[in-house]
Amino acid sequence: MPATRKKFAACDPCRAAKVACDHARPVCIRCQNQSRQAECVYRASPFKKTKRAPEKSTTPATPGLMSSHTPGRRQSFAANGRTPVLGGDAVAPKPHRYPNPGYLGSFSSTTLFGNLPDGRDPVLGDADGHAVNSDNPVREANVTRGAGLIKQIEATVSIESCCSLILAWTARGSSLPLAGPFLDHCIGTMRQLFPNQGQTAVASTELSRSLFYHTSRPVDMASSTTLHDFQAQFGHQRCRWETFGFFFTAASRAAIEMSKFDSAREYRDLQRLGMNLSDLSLDIALSLDCLNDLQLVLQYENWILHSFVDGDQSYHSWKRLGDVISSIYALGLHQQSNNDHNSLPPFLLELRRLTFALAYSADKNVSIFLGRPPRIHLKYCKLILPRSDRAVEPWRTTWPQDMPFDYVADIRWGALCGILKEDIMELFSLEGINDGHPKVREIYDKAHAQWQALPPHFRLESSLKQCNQAPIVRDFILNARLNQLHILFLLRMAVARSRPESDGELVSIAAEILTLIVEALMQKDYLVNSNTSLVWKVAYYGLSAAGVISLWLLHESSKTQPHPNVDTSKVFQSLSVLVLEMETGVLIETDDPNYKLLVDASKTIGCLLSRLILGRVTPPQSGEAVVGAMTAAGSMAAKSPSAAMMETHDVAAAQGGWNAWDGQTLHDFESDFWLNLAEHPFLAGGGGNDL
Repeated sequence: MPATRKKFAACDPCRAAKVACDHARPVCIRCQNQSRQAECVYRASPFKKTKRAPEKSTTPATPGLMSSHTPGRRQSFAANGRTPVLGGDAVAPKPHRYPNPGYLGSFSSTTLFGNLPDGRDPVLGDADGHAVNSDNPVREANVTRGAGLIKQIEATVSIESCCSLILAWTARGSSLPLAGPFLDHCIGTMRQLFPNQGQTAVASTELSRSLFYHTSRPVDMASSTTLHDFQAQFGHQRCRWETFGFFFTAASRAAIEMSKFDSAREYRDLQRLGMNLSDLSLDIALSLDCLNDLQLVLQYENWILHSFVDGDQSYHSWKRLGDVISSIYALGLHQQSNNDHNSLPPFLLELRRLTFALAYSADKNVSIFLGRPPRIHLKYCKLILPRSDRAVEPWRTTWPQDMPFDYVADIRWGALCGILKEDIMELFSLEGINDGHPKVREIYDKAHAQWQALPPHFRLESSLKQCNQAPIVRDFILNARLNQLHILFLLRMAVARSRPESDGELVSIAAEILTLIVEALMQKDYLVNSNTSLVWKVAYYGLSAAGVISLWLLHESSKTQPHPNVDTSKVFQSLSVLVLEMETGVLIETDDPNYKLLVDASKTIGCLLSRLILGRVTPPQSGEAVVGAMTAAGSMAAKSPSAAMMETHDVAAAQGGWNAWDGQTLHDFESDFWLNLAEHPFLAGGGGNDL
C-alpha cells in the first residue's frame, strides 16, 4: 500500500490569515519576512478533535413570570416538516468581530478611515475580523432558555383564545399601528406551532433552536421583494422570536380594549402576562445583535403597550421610547432619501417612513407631557412623510381630497404637528417672546395653512356628536382636531409665560379643548382607541386645558367684563363632568397606572369648583376674614367670587411668592402643577381634601 501522506499543521499566524505555510521550524519563512518570529507557534495536537461538554446555563431557563410545567407527551416539531432539525452549532451565521455596527455617519471614524487607501499586505489576507475565531453567539444555554419560555407559554396561555381575542379586537377597527398588516400571518403561524395545545406538546427544544436560527438570520430584501415574500421570512416554518413578540403584543392590547366589555379580572391578567411575554420575545431577539426592521417595529409596538399597561409617567415607558429612537438612529432611518425607492421595495419604504414619523411625533408629545427634552431633532434628520416622495415642508404638504382617514393619515398628521411643536418648544427657551415676534407669527401661519390643507372630511369643525363616521374614524378626527388646538395652545403658552390666565386667546383655546375632551368622555362608547387611548387624551390635552381654565377662574371675577368667547357656565359644567368621570372610576380604576395623576388633578379642580360655587372661602393666613359670599346657589355656575375677595387672594398669592409652576417647565401640567395649584391662598386650608 502506498505510504500515507503526512499532514503538517500551519503556524498560528498563517492559520489565522488563511494563507499557505511552509511549516519550517522553529519559524516559517512567512513569519520571518513579516518579523513575527515571536508569534510563530505550532499547536501540539492540531488535528485532534475534542468533544466539548455542553455549556451549562447559570440562569434559570426562563426568567419565570409564572411556574411552567413539562408536558408528559411530546410531539416532534420537525416531524411535520415545518422546519429543519438543526444541530447545536448551526443556529447562526458565521460570526465576526463587529456583528452589527449599524448606520455610521460621515463623522464616524470607520467612515473616515474607510476613505483612505487600503495599505494592507495581501499576503496577510483580510484583517477586518472576518477570520477571527469566536464562539457561536447562540449557545445551548440560550436554546434552553427559549425552550423554557415555550413551555411557559404552553402552560399559561391559551393560544386559540388569544387568536380569537385578537380577531375580535381587529374586527372593531383597531389594530397595531405598524405591525397591523402582519397580525393575520402571526395568528396563522401560532396556530400551526401550537396545534393541539393541552393534548400534545411541541418539542420545545427543537422549536427554540429553530427560532434562534431564523432570528439570527438577516431579513433578505431587494427592490422586487413583495409583502408576501417579506412575511414568509418570519412565519410558519421560518418563524422568529419577533413573531412571538407581535402576537403577544396584540393579545395584550386586545385584552386592554376588550376588558371594558367582558370580565375584567381574566383580561387584566392577560394584559400583564401578554406584555411580559412580549418583553421576553423582544429581549431575546435584541440579544442576538442583528438589528433589523422587524425588531424596530416590535420595539415601537412594545413601547406603546408599556404606555398602556405601565402608564405614561413610567420610567419603563420612557426608557423603551428611548430604545426605539436609538434603533432608528442605528438603522439610519433618520436619514431618509428620495432615492431609497431604487433599492427598497415600496412597502418597506413606507413602513420605515411610518416608523420614523410615529417615533418623531411620540417623542415630542411625551417630552411635552413630562417636561423633558426631546430626543429627536429635525435639524439632524431628513423626514419624508408616508405616502409622499419628497422631503417634508409642513405648510406645503398636499393631501389627496379622496384620501381615507386611516392609520397612515393619522400618522402623517401627527408628524406634521410634531414639527411645529418642536419649533414651539424652542420658543420656551428664548426671552422676549411676544405676539410681534416673527417666529410666533410664522408658526401660527404654518399651523393655519396646515389645517386648511387637510381634506374637509378630516377636519372637525363642529360638535363630535355630529360626526357620522365609524368609531375608529371618529377617533382619528378627534386626534386631528386636538393636535391642531394643542399647537395653538402651546404657542399662546410660550407668549403668555407665567401668566396664562391673562391671555384671552389662550383661555378660549383651552375652553375648546376642554369641551372636546368632555364630549369624548360622554361618547366613549362610540370611539375606538387608535394610536392613543382616551385616558391619554384626558391626561395630555384635557388636564393642560383644565389647568389654564382653573387659573383663569381664580382671577376671572377681578375683571369688570366677562370673557367674550368663553361661557363660564359651560366651563363649570365641563369641569364638573371631568371631575365626575375621574373620581367615580368610570374613566380609570384604582389600579390604573395614570390613576394618581388624574385623581390629584380632579381633587384640586373639585375643590376649586366647590369653593367658587358654594362660596366656601378660607380666611387668609393673617387671620383677617374675607368678606364676600355668593347669593344664590342656582346662579353660581355663571358667577365667580366677588372682585374684592379675589383681589385679596391675589395679593396673598403675590406676597407668598406663589407660582403655578414654581420654576418648572411652563408646558408641564403633571402632578406637581396640581399640587402647587392646591396651595393657592384661595384653596389653601382645604386643599384637595374637601371632596
